[in-house]
Formats: sequence, C-alpha cells, structure tokens
Amino acid sequence: MKTLRRALVAGTMALALGGVVVPAASAATAGTQPAPLGGISVQKTWHATVQCQIVRIRDNHVVGYDRADGSGNSKQDAINDAKANVPVPAGHYKRHCDVKRLW
Repeated sequence: MKTLRRALVAGTMALALGGVVVPAASAATAGTQPAPLGGISVQKTWHATVQCQIVRIRDNHVVGYDRADGSGNSKQDAINDAKANVPVPAGHYKRHCDVKRLW
C-alpha cells in the first residue's frame, strides 16, 4: 500500500509541476543524469521613457521637446528603443535625449 501511495504522490506532484513521471529504478538503470539548469534563465524586460529636444534644421532653433517609450532585454536596449521611437518631423532633428524613467 505504501508503494502505491508513493507512486501516486510522485505522479500527482509531477503532473502539478507539468513534468512527466520517470520511475527511479528505470532512471538509475539507464545511466542518464538530469539536465543541468544552468542554461535556463528568465530575462527581465526593461522599459524606458526619454525626452529629446526637437531642433529645426533651417535656423537651428529648439522648437520643442518630445517624449517616447521603449523596451528591451537590458537597460541600454530599452533606452535605445525609446530614442528610436521619438517622432521627428521633416526638416527637424532630435538631440540631447534624456532618460526620464527607467523601470
């Protein structure tokens, strides 16, 4: 009865964790080892908001500021994505982009 209970508990736990049950005896006879978990990682998604000056090319005057959001797998990727998302009208360019939020 204890053997049956152990098998049921192991099977229930494996199903709850989304795995497949492999009996311990067959695992020992096969000579295989469990896969290392070192290669598995969870990556954080970073978000950034930047604000840039919008400069008119004709007279080189700052005509305003614009903000944009971006995201990426690292802080710098999120900042670069946000800078790329700043809308720039024709005849203008952006400069001096500052990070306003980074989370």
